[in-house]
This record gives sequence, structure tokens and C-alpha cells, in this order.
Amino acid sequence: MAKEVKLRLRVLLAERDWEQKDLVEKTNLTTRAVSDMVNDRQKSFPKNSINELVNAFDITDMNELFKIVEVDENH
Repeated sequence: MAKEVKLRLRVLLAERDWEQKDLVEKTNLTTRAVSDMVNDRQKSFPKNSINELVNAFDITDMNELFKIVEVDENH
């Protein structure tokens, strides 16, 4: 099986009782960018976006932000 990196934004938002709009307000990210990241539609993550998320969520370990999942290569 192949592996993919996934953002844990839904979990991080829920842990803080934030909505997507709260994250937009705490970062320089657009509403669309946040929505795309939360809904796993963004295929790459610019460094500045990662830095915005790290600061907004006060991340100290990248495992808080990302997870590695196995995916079926046939689907």
C-alpha cells in the first residue's frame, strides 16, 4: 500500500472548538485555502501556509499537524 501525508486540521479545529472562519482570522490564509486544506483538496502545502498553521495552533511537533495514512493505490 502507498502512503500519503494528511493534515489533521479537522482534529485541531475540533480540539479548540474553532470553526474554519476562526482559523482564517488567526492566519493570513484565505477562506478558500483553509477550506481546501480542511477538506483535503489541497495537494501541496506552501511553507508559508504551514508556518501560518504552526503559529495559529502553537504547534511544537509536526506530528500534531500531519499524519501518515495508508491508501489503496487502486482507488
